[in-house]
Amino acid sequence: MISESQYWISDLKKNVEFIHSKLDQSVWREASFGALEKRIMLSCYIVRKLFESNKVIPDNFNAPVALYAYKGNGKAVDFLNSHRIDELYKTHAPEVTTKPFSFIINQIIHSFVFAFVFDAPNQVSGIIFNSDRSKKDSLFLLKLKDLINALSPIAQCYIGKAVFQRNESGEMVLVHAE
Repeated sequence: MISESQYWISDLKKNVEFIHSKLDQSVWREASFGALEKRIMLSCYIVRKLFESNKVIPDNFNAPVALYAYKGNGKAVDFLNSHRIDELYKTHAPEVTTKPFSFIINQIIHSFVFAFVFDAPNQVSGIIFNSDRSKKDSLFLLKLKDLINALSPIAQCYIGKAVFQRNESGEMVLVHAE
């Protein structure tokens, strides 16, 4: 449980700025890929920990986010072939879908496939990912701009006061936050 969220939120803000800066990067080295991957994954972990500690407004955590889904071709996906995206998924037939941000965060945290997508040479535009559980069924593509748009409200939110009450099943539910 996080007791003081300002330190976590501060790191999240820095990560969002870093991810945004990569949209204009034109020279990519292995270290650049590693740094961006790390910042994205750490941001997802930070958001999930903040939510679990009641430091994120549920509407932001569960906000709908647009992404593309590619169905699996029915082949086994493992560490030997996970890079063969075109063989494993129907990349010619993307489905536009919307998922809660919480779903996307968990897919990235537990990612099996995680790679960057480039729209133009040396111009990163998104990430493809799935989890160890969804790897056979689907591959998702999320535009980095949409990731930034989902992370930004959380990075700007500091809950200083919250009111909770128990629901019918005895779980604590956030009633009001400011």
